[in-house]
Amino acid sequence: MKKIAFAVMSVFAVGGAVAAPDWSKAAPVKMTLFYPGQSSLEWVMDKAEHSAVPDIVEKKRTCAKCHTGDANEVGDKIVKGQPAGHKKASIEPKPIANKAGHIPVELQTAHDGSKIYFRLTWSSPKGGAAKQDNKNEVKATILFDGGGTVDSANLNGCWATCHDDLRSMKSAKDDKKTKYVKGADLASGNYYDLLQFKSGKGEKPVDGHVIDKRVMEGGKSLIKAEGKKDGDKWVVTFERELAGKAPGDHSIAAGKMYNFGVAIHEDYSNARYHYVSLGYQFALDEKGKEKNQISVVKQ
Repeated sequence: MKKIAFAVMSVFAVGGAVAAPDWSKAAPVKMTLFYPGQSSLEWVMDKAEHSAVPDIVEKKRTCAKCHTGDANEVGDKIVKGQPAGHKKASIEPKPIANKAGHIPVELQTAHDGSKIYFRLTWSSPKGGAAKQDNKNEVKATILFDGGGTVDSANLNGCWATCHDDLRSMKSAKDDKKTKYVKGADLASGNYYDLLQFKSGKGEKPVDGHVIDKRVMEGGKSLIKAEGKKDGDKWVVTFERELAGKAPGDHSIAAGKMYNFGVAIHEDYSNARYHYVSLGYQFALDEKGKEKNQISVVKQ
């Protein structure tokens, strides 16, 4: 008999649960989430390390434009501690045995005029490393800005929050320093909204944001986040109001293109030992010109 394991977490708005979208009508977007090692924003934008920096700066060429096709190869090299970049140096000083370098993920989206839905589907890779987070087998995170409010997020995605001086990075001087956005400011929208599902029993979903530090609470727009595991397959869904209801909650409206990214912690991993997507963008009922631009269609 096939072994089935379940993990479900949810938060409901007043009045109880509401109907979910018809996911059979939401076309899936195939993403490759890859292991980034210590590839900070500063590393990505270092001309001596990254040959594409002139294209990024002068031609506004996105990371997704270059690496959508080889993100799996990049992750597979980094996770093993193999050389990366022009300097041919490892950006993973502490390789984890048996850790996969990438995972294929399908993203589906929808909205109903007042709420937006995200659905992530993937199969857990073979693991077995020492547990870093004993409570949570997986954590799934979505980060998005206020529609072009974070500088260069349209080019570099969530790397706008990842820097050399963060805890567990090679240049860290403060073991408590978490992700942040340079020049962050709530009033101007220069920050990332953060939604996170945690698989552990009794764990609550996170509705926070990333400003001058990562804040894992305070948001009021997330209605629920839930996850289910069947065999090795995970399905995680987020349901969020389009309206921003608290400081740190971005409002989502038609006519804007929002920069976003996805991160997944697998096999009880923690901190930077996650898988990340390249930078993507979404808009309500508006198809972009680039492959990494997603139309969130109304149902």
